[in-house]
Amino acid sequence: MYLARIQGADAVLLIAAILSDQDLQYFIKIAKALNMAALVEVHNLEELDRVLALDGVSLVGINNRNLEDFSVDLQTTCQLLAARGSQLQERNILVVSESGLHNPEDLSLVSQSGASAVLIGESLVKQPDPELAIANLFPSGV
Repeated sequence: MYLARIQGADAVLLIAAILSDQDLQYFIKIAKALNMAALVEVHNLEELDRVLALDGVSLVGINNRNLEDFSVDLQTTCQLLAARGSQLQERNILVVSESGLHNPEDLSLVSQSGASAVLIGESLVKQPDPELAIANLFPSGV
């Protein structure tokens, strides 16, 4: 993380599925000390509950991709926010919906569920004109 910061990184991705609670807490503390945002990624309610038990979390990413079979289901964001959205909101934790977002309807669905932001990667990388793809995702402007 130190090297990433020296190289200009502003944020770090911490994946709850592969880190212990102790490691997550430690990395969140280091990120704050380095003035970096820590995006803590979850995939299910169990991971989200673990993250909500930690101190200093300000940014949670809900990954709609199942890491076991790589299927994508936007209902992951919807279901987790239905279950714990009020707790996230009470703690002023911003929620980023990740993976499987391809069109304005997808963005609307996760936004209406309570996501504050989206992380779009694959659907842009596969486009011949990423600028046009972004414009199509946000027809009313960014």
